Amino acid sequence: MYVLSTATVRPLPADVLDFAARHQVDTYLDPLVVATRQVYPTAHSLRVFLEDDPEIRDDWHIVIEVEVPQADIPHYVQAQHRWTDELYRICPAPRVCLFRLTLIPLLS
Repeated sequence: MYVLSTATVRPLPADVLDFAARHQVDTYLDPLVVATRQVYPTAHSLRVFLEDDPEIRDDWHIVIEVEVPQADIPHYVQAQHRWTDELYRICPAPRVCLFRLTLIPLLS
């Protein structure tokens, strides 16, 4: 798991890097993390990890989980759309299905 706060920057986990390389999305990881920070500048934390779909065999995704104060995302759907726009700007369309955003609003 990769946790990014305003004070800490750690390398991405080895399993995420391996998965990204095998699926040819490794060059998009860092730009996507940077874009996520720009879309959600008040994020309390940002985690990057692998997650499998419990209903679909061998269906894995890179999850970017962001905790943001609820007051900073008054329009939840629009906030997710901004991230999706960045994902499509950074990553070719056939590869975007490998990424997921989990946006967690924190009560202030």
